[in-house]
Formats: sequence, structure tokens, C-alpha cells
Amino acid sequence: MNKTTALALSLAAISSVVVVEGIGGLLTNSLALLSDALHALFDTLATLTLLAATYISLKPPDETHTYGHGKIESIGGFVGGLLLFALGINIVFSASNRLIEGTHAVEASLVGFLAILYTLSVDVFRIFVLHTSLKVGESATVRVDLFHAFSDLSSTLIALAGLFSASINFGVGDTIAALVLCSLIFYLSLKTIYRTGLELSDAIPPSLFNKVKTVFQTHPKVEKFSNLKMRRVGDKVFVEVEVTIPQDLSIRDADILVEDLQKRVQDTVGKSELSVKLKPSLSRLTPIQRIHLASGKVEGVKGVHKVALTNVSGTLHITLHIEVDPNLSSEKAHKIAEEFERVFSEEIGEVGSVTLHIEPAKEQNTAFEVKDSKLIEGIRDIIITNSSVKEVKMIRIYSDEKNRYATIRCTLKDNPTVEEAHNLATELEKKISEAYRNLNVTLQIEAEEQ
Repeated sequence: MNKTTALALSLAAISSVVVVEGIGGLLTNSLALLSDALHALFDTLATLTLLAATYISLKPPDETHTYGHGKIESIGGFVGGLLLFALGINIVFSASNRLIEGTHAVEASLVGFLAILYTLSVDVFRIFVLHTSLKVGESATVRVDLFHAFSDLSSTLIALAGLFSASINFGVGDTIAALVLCSLIFYLSLKTIYRTGLELSDAIPPSLFNKVKTVFQTHPKVEKFSNLKMRRVGDKVFVEVEVTIPQDLSIRDADILVEDLQKRVQDTVGKSELSVKLKPSLSRLTPIQRIHLASGKVEGVKGVHKVALTNVSGTLHITLHIEVDPNLSSEKAHKIAEEFERVFSEEIGEVGSVTLHIEPAKEQNTAFEVKDSKLIEGIRDIIITNSSVKEVKMIRIYSDEKNRYATIRCTLKDNPTVEEAHNLATELEKKISEAYRNLNVTLQIEAEEQ
């Protein structure tokens, strides 16, 4: 039995209890029976919400609900909890008036006991249906409704005790049973309001946050992590995190790391979606890599190239070119250069001299693709002569008014490190540029599929 069928049967069954117990409570004047009917009403609303959420959860995310539609379940639960609490207060006032006035005119007739017997049968039926569905496949909504069914069974037994006490001329027992049931109703309503309120405000329980935090803290290839963010949407938890990994980790190993983190998070919190931003370890970055990293931190720097480092008697001297907006004044350009020098000096540490060459950033070129099969084959021949190359996946040639450009994608054998792949890409770019002097070459290395 699938989960939607199980929830639909549960909804139909519990809805009938509201009618049967409501009529029975009115005919016998039993607050305990009316309270149990109220409890059944809450379960009807809850089951309806769970059923609707199950259908809506099948709808994929769209432009207006990029995280999916799970929040609808939380809104329904929040409103249902408020309604249940308000109705529970009304029962408490009625019970209090009976206690004050000393009137407990409850008619313990056959109608009341038949209503209770019917409700007990429905509770057992719902437990059987929902439990059978869980044997077919796990479902958070079905499991929650199963808990509600067990709660209904308990409350019905309490109502039976109240009606029985009235049958032995202990009328106050019905009122006491009603108050006991109301305490259960208040507990369920406040718990629902609190839980759904947290979900609507994107709050995550500290215990859950700490469990996910431990996943990243204990992973052997995660040097450190930051900006861990979590939010729950329906029965799904979304996790975002920035992870620092060893710089020499290969592309393939980085993919495996992300897959392993996703599995560990899923094992910890259940249904989830993990978004990981990988960052190389700063402790292992070369000075040139640190300079390029610093360029992204300074507003106004469009690019950095021709970086040269010279070590003179243990002192590092740096020369480099930075690109800025060609329309800037010289004064503003020099201020950008000074800020850039300050930032990368913090990244690298103490240096001797720094020589910055400021030049205008090149505007984006408009180009068109060139179908030059002879050139493409020539480039391919240069690449495949290298024994480390497994496959050339794509070669495209573009041209503008002044230059031609080649973009290339290939895979390497033996899953090299990022540094080894970069060195090989640089070597191949150089060979192609030497063979075709007017060609600007960009070569992208991809991980070998395992």
C-alpha cells in the first residue's frame, strides 16, 4: 500500500470519528467524549495536512519555490495547532463551570459507549493501515500520522474511563477525564505550534546542527569548514557549507569527498540536500596563488598577470601587472594599486620591494566560431603526443577582428593532482601557441571518469 493511499484511508476513518463522537458527546452531555472528538478533529486536520504535503512534495521546485513546497506543510500545521488550542480552551471553561456549579449531568447511555467502541475500532484500523504502509517504504508523513493514531487510541481509552465513571454515578469523573484529555490536547497543540513556528522561521534545533557540524569536524580530508547554514523545508533539510581541503587533492578525489560528505549528512539527518563550496588550504598556497587570491578581495582590480618573484638573500621582491577600469583617473587607479599591495602583503607576509604596473583592462571581445578542421587536427596531434593525455574531448576555434582563440578540454590518465594537471596544461598551451603564433590558447583539464 503506497503512502498516499494509507493517508487517505486514515483521513476518511478519523473524519468519521469526529462526527460519531461529536454526536455521541452532545447526546450524552459527556465532556470527555466531546474532548476526544476535538482530539479527533485535530488529527483530521493533521492528517489532511500530511496528505496534502505528500502530494505537494512530489511537485518539483520552481522559480517561486526554489527550495520546494515543503513550507506549506508547516503553515498548515501552525494554523491547525492554533485552532486546536482555542477549542481546547473552550472545553476547559465548560469543565471549570461544571466543577464550580457542581453539575455533572452525564447520560451514560448506550449511544456513548457505542461511539467509544466505534472510535476504538477506527484507531486500531488506522494503526494497521499506516504500519502496513511503512513496511512497504519509509515515509516521514505516514510515520507522523501513525504517532497521531496511537495518541488517539490513548485519548479514546481516557474518554471511555470518563463515561464509565458516569455510569456508576460518579459524574465528576467525566469532567476530570475531559480535563485530562485537554491537557493532552494543549500539549499536542503547543508542540505543533512551537515546531512549525521554528520551521517557518528557519530555526534548526541545536542538537541537529551539532550532529551535522560533527560530520565536517571528523572527516579526515576536511581541514576546516565555515559558514555552515541549515534550514528545514517540509521533511527535507538543506545544508550549505564552505570546506577547506588540501591543495594537492586531485579533482577526482575532491568529487569523491563531496559525495562522501553528502552521504554522511544524509545518514545523520535523513532526507537532505548538501551544497559544498570547496576552498584550497591557504597554508599550502604558493605566493603567486596568494596574490591571485588577494586580487579577488580588492574592489577595482579586474585582473592580475605577469607575476614574478625574485628571492634576493632571503628577501622576496615582487613585480606584477594589474588591470583596472580604463576610464579611471590615475589617482583612483593608484589608490586601488595601494590597497591591492596592502592586501596581498597581508596574505604573503613581509616582502622586500613591490613593483606594480597598472594597465587598462581589456574589454570583452565579440567573436565568431571558425570551422578550421586542419587547425583542429593539428592541435589534436600536439596534445595526444603527450603520454599523460587520455582523451581530447573538445576543440573549438573562435576569431575576432584581431585574434584567434582556441578553447580545449581534455582528460588525463592516472588522476593527477591539481598542481600536476596545471603544469601539464601550461606546457601544452605553450606548445600549441608556439606552433600557431597568432592563436590564444586556453586548455581545461577534467577528471578522468572512474
